[in-house]
Amino acid sequence: RPACAMHIVVLCAFLLAPPTMADSPSPTAALSADPGDNPLPACPDTPNCERVSRPYAAAPDSLFRAAQDAAAGMGPVKMDVSPGTRHMHAVFRVALLFKDDVDVAVTQAADDPDASVLHIRSASRVGYSDLGVNARRVERFVGAVHEALAATTPRSD
Repeated sequence: RPACAMHIVVLCAFLLAPPTMADSPSPTAALSADPGDNPLPACPDTPNCERVSRPYAAAPDSLFRAAQDAAAGMGPVKMDVSPGTRHMHAVFRVALLFKDDVDVAVTQAADDPDASVLHIRSASRVGYSDLGVNARRVERFVGAVHEALAATTPRSD
């Protein structure tokens, strides 16, 4: 047990330590649509948050159902869904000690009634760095949304 406790202490010290070098570009930057249209709160100036927007050729209600399925499949400890506003909030536990908040919103695309935009924000509640956990979560979430949409889209063979 002492070895396990030591790993937790080292992890906490690293996550709570002040920055020592410049931030690297986000691995999900390519997912971003126009960030000015993202209705979710902006991320702070720390590398423990990821916020992206992604356009889809799917109706907003269909995309929101796919997002709900994707989030539920990732095992949140808590999930609140507001279908009327197409907004969802989920809480994920990291390393047994930390909680991360994930917010999802789906909006109608401005130029196409059959298209929509998925907005995602994943942020750590504490610490400076998250070792890329939120960026990876957003990537997995987007992949799960794609899979959920593909499962509901009829094939034209």
